[in-house]
Amino acid sequence: MTEPKNGRPIFFPKKLVLLGNLALFVWIVLDAVAFLLFDLTVGIVFFVVTLILIYCLLNILGCLRPCYNCIKCTHGMGRLSALYFGRRIFKDYKYNYKMPTAIFFTLYIGGIPAAFALYSAIVDFTAIKAAVFVALLAFTIYSALTWRPRKPKTPKEVV
Repeated sequence: MTEPKNGRPIFFPKKLVLLGNLALFVWIVLDAVAFLLFDLTVGIVFFVVTLILIYCLLNILGCLRPCYNCIKCTHGMGRLSALYFGRRIFKDYKYNYKMPTAIFFTLYIGGIPAAFALYSAIVDFTAIKAAVFVALLAFTIYSALTWRPRKPKTPKEVV
């Protein structure tokens, strides 16, 4: 797979598009639950604002490239799932999202809610708050690990 700038299409696997967007929505719901366990209005506002930012703004930013360059993208949904859960080869961080935008949105739905869930669990410990923190931390770490470049396997590692 080459860089999309060369005019070659990006093929988003159907499984990545479906499961990645489902996981992204679950992640946003967990973020909202982390804030809901502390304050109801903050949780609802965070949920609505996050849905608007991710599924409207970030979706539009991902769709700035002509659709013929994205196979099975379904108008930005493939790019959203690839940004958070896809392998590095699917991430289009150089041309559409830019790296600061990708880092900001990852921190916005990953690091900040996880830190808030930890703070909330420390202030008033319950098992639910601790479970939400662990789940948010797992989503954030998994998403961050998809950004690391993979080294090609040598013939000795394959055998």
